[in-house]
Amino acid sequence: MSDSISNRFHALLAHLRFGLDPMVPMMLIAAAVGFASSVAVEGFRMAMYAIIHLYSAHEHLVAAAAGLPLWQRAAIPPLAAIVGGLIMWAGHRWIKRPRGPEYMEAVRVGDGRLPLGPNLVRTVSSLVAVSGGITIGREGTMIQFASLISSIIGRIGRADAAHQRLIVACGAAAGFAGAYHAPIAGTLFVAEIILGGLQLREIAAVLVAAVIGELTTQSLFATGPLYLAHAVPAVSFVDLLDAALLGLLAGFIGPAFLWLLDTSRRKYQSLIGFLPLRMGLAGLVIGLLSLLMPEVWGNGYSVVQSFLVDHWALSAVAGVFVLRLIAVTAASAAGIPGGVLTPTLALGAAMGLMVSHSFLVPEASHSQALWALVGMGSLLAATTHAPAMSAIMVFEITRNYNVVMAAMPACVIASVIGSLLRHRSVYAEALGLKVGEHSAPEQSTGTFLNADAVLIDAGPDRQSGDVPVAHSASKTP
Repeated sequence: MSDSISNRFHALLAHLRFGLDPMVPMMLIAAAVGFASSVAVEGFRMAMYAIIHLYSAHEHLVAAAAGLPLWQRAAIPPLAAIVGGLIMWAGHRWIKRPRGPEYMEAVRVGDGRLPLGPNLVRTVSSLVAVSGGITIGREGTMIQFASLISSIIGRIGRADAAHQRLIVACGAAAGFAGAYHAPIAGTLFVAEIILGGLQLREIAAVLVAAVIGELTTQSLFATGPLYLAHAVPAVSFVDLLDAALLGLLAGFIGPAFLWLLDTSRRKYQSLIGFLPLRMGLAGLVIGLLSLLMPEVWGNGYSVVQSFLVDHWALSAVAGVFVLRLIAVTAASAAGIPGGVLTPTLALGAAMGLMVSHSFLVPEASHSQALWALVGMGSLLAATTHAPAMSAIMVFEITRNYNVVMAAMPACVIASVIGSLLRHRSVYAEALGLKVGEHSAPEQSTGTFLNADAVLIDAGPDRQSGDVPVAHSASKTP
């Protein structure tokens, strides 16, 4: 049955390809990938809400933590982390094979194939952990899951290696767009970070996937921007100077944050080898920290939303920054599957508010939202070395266009300083780059796909199974 479906799908694509530019059928595949990826992202999100409802009537983790008795607030994160660790440990022993590449490595230095079993184990483990309040980004797993679905679509269509990589890149962009409601930033995420640059023909396919992914999310599941914020008026030259100050500070904090994550991960994982125990201890740290402030729970979405609309005292913002920094470091060091992009945004928002309280003008509500967003973008740029993606992202997640005017120079300054102080970005390991490597590979600076490449490989010797690859211990978003 599966061979029959694959043959029909292949015949249809071959028919669509006849007499057309090779990128034309690729656009149709990108649209299909965008739809499927957004559904995968929403499926993960709904599964997470279902687990949260087992112990709370709230969907958002900070509200759930605040409504729990203190003993439950301390106990749920380590319990979720232990269960997630047992799933990973048992899954790897059952599958008896390396976890395989993450989507970034599969696109940039691999053949675009993601193994099904290890990725499903990782997804379920991450789902359980993040549903229990672990301070790690769920969006990284959402994008990985969307990339897995797109990899399966490419393999069903028997795509050659070049198009298989592009299909997975489309899935990553669509997953990013579905997770953050940011299709342009999702396209730049693929172009700037994963590939280090794309030609116009390939960008078109990635953009189609991201836009379709966002339209599917907006039409079927949710509407509006990811965050609600006060409208930001037109910025002035004084605001640009303030933004430059924020970018300068982020350029120093970003590399220090990455050093902390790498050092703690290397030392902690060598100290405790048993994954469930390692994850459980990290969950215990998060649970105990949440006794001081419930804002420790989760990826940081609720914290950022509150920063954008509510008034926060400087001491409270500083407390959130320190406690969440410790918590996300513990989660990352333990190897809990997930990403640090959204936690980085939360830390950046706190950084922006602290600077605004100390040096800028915190009284106006629009100033609070502006500097929180500029702080988010600049710290993200300092850790990802992707200033365009970071600046556009803080616009798209709130639909506040004027933020771009202040965020862009801050992101450029932060990215330049961050890359000078630390050549390897937060995604260097996920990209399959060894220590000392930080430049884009040849395929990202040249043509990603040959104009005359055959979209579908119909050769009889094409392998359809998983290709064993070396173990990768990388963490994404």
